[in-house]
Amino acid sequence: MSFTPVDVAADVVAGVLAGSKLLTASQPLWAKLPRWLAVALPVVVAAAPAVMGYFGAVATGADLAQAAVLSVALLLPGLEEAEAPAPVAAK
Repeated sequence: MSFTPVDVAADVVAGVLAGSKLLTASQPLWAKLPRWLAVALPVVVAAAPAVMGYFGAVATGADLAQAAVLSVALLLPGLEEAEAPAPVAAK
């Protein structure tokens, strides 16, 4: 059985959609998760629509590679920002 880039992208989109619904429904449990995971989940849920858009437009292997790179490039700054401590308000 061989998969085309379109098949792979469709599977990614379906997985992200299902995962985002599951993560949104389980948000109250996030406080009980390890810190790294609790920081990553909101970023992944917020970026899910853009990631799905990237993978929804895949038609070739180059498109698939570009979608993967863009997804990582979108998630990394959000993770870095989410891990940073909140700034203290000046009085």
